Amino acid sequence: MKFIASSDQRISVTPLLLAITLLSLSACGFQMRGTASLPEAMQTTYVQSGNPTGLFNRELTLLLEANDIAVVDEPAAGAAQLVLNRERITRRALTVSGDARVREFELVFELQFSLLDADGGELIAPETLRLARDFQFDEQEILGAASEEELLRDDLRRNMAAQLIRRLEAYGRS
Repeated sequence: MKFIASSDQRISVTPLLLAITLLSLSACGFQMRGTASLPEAMQTTYVQSGNPTGLFNRELTLLLEANDIAVVDEPAAGAAQLVLNRERITRRALTVSGDARVREFELVFELQFSLLDADGGELIAPETLRLARDFQFDEQEILGAASEEELLRDDLRRNMAAQLIRRLEAYGRS
């Protein structure tokens, strides 16, 4: 897009608008999704989990690596420890019909974690994060309900990993 300044001069506005937009976004604290300002102590991190090959652990590792954190497979000198004390997804009946059949379930993901620095000092004391999702259950569509539950479990894992990253980022800013 070009505007005419005079009969012989042309000023290109597009680069100027782009520069103003980028400066405005950076001034308001905008960050691209997936990038977080994690604590400096976490530049190299060992994730201690009861299920190191589990789906949640993989999701968390991907998010940490996307934020330029070197995730190591075993405790190492100079590495912080992100300790996942407890991670569990439970299902409970949410509503029951008059004929005593479950119509709705709730999935609850609870994660208890703590963060230790490279010397074993506690940066974040044990905390618990909790997410819940509910879904309707129809006995006539049992296969659909099972696949919906599995999709919700995957969604809970992704959201919990993102929530944990946000919590770690909040610590890094304090």
